[in-house]
Amino acid sequence: MTMRSSGRRPALRGGLALSGATVVVCLLVAELVSRLADPGASLWRWPNYAVAAPMTAPGEAQFAYDPTLGWAPIPGSSGTMLGKPLTFTAAGTREQNRDRPPAAGPSAGSSTDPSIGASTGPLIIAFGDSMTEGFAVGNDETWPAHLERLTGRPVLNAGVRGYGLDQMVLRAERMIPEIRPSTVVLAFIADDIPRTALSVRDARRKPYFLSDGEGLARHNVPVQGAARWSLMGTARQVLGYSHLLDRIMSRLGVQQSWHGREVGTGADPFVVSCRLMERFAALVTREGAKALVAALPEQGVFLDAKAAAGQHAALTRVLGCAARVGLPTLDTLAAFEKENAGRDIDAYYTLMHFTDRGGALAARAIAAALASRGE
Repeated sequence: MTMRSSGRRPALRGGLALSGATVVVCLLVAELVSRLADPGASLWRWPNYAVAAPMTAPGEAQFAYDPTLGWAPIPGSSGTMLGKPLTFTAAGTREQNRDRPPAAGPSAGSSTDPSIGASTGPLIIAFGDSMTEGFAVGNDETWPAHLERLTGRPVLNAGVRGYGLDQMVLRAERMIPEIRPSTVVLAFIADDIPRTALSVRDARRKPYFLSDGEGLARHNVPVQGAARWSLMGTARQVLGYSHLLDRIMSRLGVQQSWHGREVGTGADPFVVSCRLMERFAALVTREGAKALVAALPEQGVFLDAKAAAGQHAALTRVLGCAARVGLPTLDTLAAFEKENAGRDIDAYYTLMHFTDRGGALAARAIAAALASRGE
């Protein structure tokens, strides 16, 4: 019995070794085929695709870590973005209209604030993401800059690139009690909704909310850096050199997670977004401000019918939540459809953000909504 047993063990070990070697050879062949099939890959250079240095967006140097929000503009910073001026005030809002007078006469009701240009009247502040901040356009070409000129009232542009609805509301909670605006515009796009279910976006950690009974519990505030060690991090360090694996992750639609650029929280983004509307409504009521929740159309609405339907459904759902807690709402898509923006999309969008003309159109829709309510 002992002789037979000892004879089987070498045979078993040999079989396992042969199987393992076969798998390794097959994977190596598949890796070579994957690299040969991609003109951008190389047989001689083997970068780690999963931990490659993230791409730096234009103007990114003017943003820094913020313990409450994840990241925010550097107050008083000045530079350029795609050849256009990108300037922030001492309050961290985007500078605008320094040398451009308002198109309308000034409104009565408050004194001029020298830090926000020549406009006078009740203050408006706008919160949002890069569509509000004005990615790819100059200081005076954002929709808040247009709104300031249209209304003759001072408008603060507190939009920040990459923000989800959660970060917008947290920024509003910080700024509104200090600035005491008359009107608050919260402008969002469909993509801001799923961002509320992320703890990491674009490889940057952020605050997030999870459901807590009928309310929300805030997590990762102050925002902490990534842990020193994690199983996924180790896997990226070891397996990230594989072009084949990177391609598989891309086909599965999980490449962002594999690269560590996005990490989900498991929360339902619609539940979180709707409860954020409750939180925002409580904030403006407490501070005695008027509010408008405005949905902005993304470029994809005019390029793909399926994307358009999905975005419309998402925006309508969150706007409905806002309306149910007493917040006035506006879907600016109607204004873009009326002007047939899809026929000349490049006139209204650049790099998936508003051009000067697109910002002006959004501002007209928002100005009309404010005027209809006597503001």
